[in-house]
Amino acid sequence: MEDILIGNGIRVNGRDYEIVGATGGDVYSAGGPSVFDVFDTVPYTYLVIDRGGIDGNTILDTYQADGIFKMRTGMIRGQNSENVEQGSTLHVRPTEEFLSTVPANREHYRLTLVETDFSDFGGSS
Repeated sequence: MEDILIGNGIRVNGRDYEIVGATGGDVYSAGGPSVFDVFDTVPYTYLVIDRGGIDGNTILDTYQADGIFKMRTGMIRGQNSENVEQGSTLHVRPTEEFLSTVPANREHYRLTLVETDFSDFGGSS
């Protein structure tokens, strides 16, 4: 499952996120609506990241696309406190050029994201 995606980045709605998980979307059902027909899409930038090289952390390449971004926020109650927990996902089309091998029956990929900051990462030369 597209392990190459893990550790790369997404820039959406003015924020940076690191991809920490990638799962295959529901199996395509011929004739039915896809997730992209049902939900609104937003533009995002896929960032190919290289960490710790001679030049330091760099963004090697970028790809522009549209996907379905979801941010969930909730309260988690502990013994003595309540903590805010946030989770973000991005649904991407299996036809995006940054994906390598996609089974024919995939409708989408669901990327699990953690907020981060790539602003100090240099661009490739």
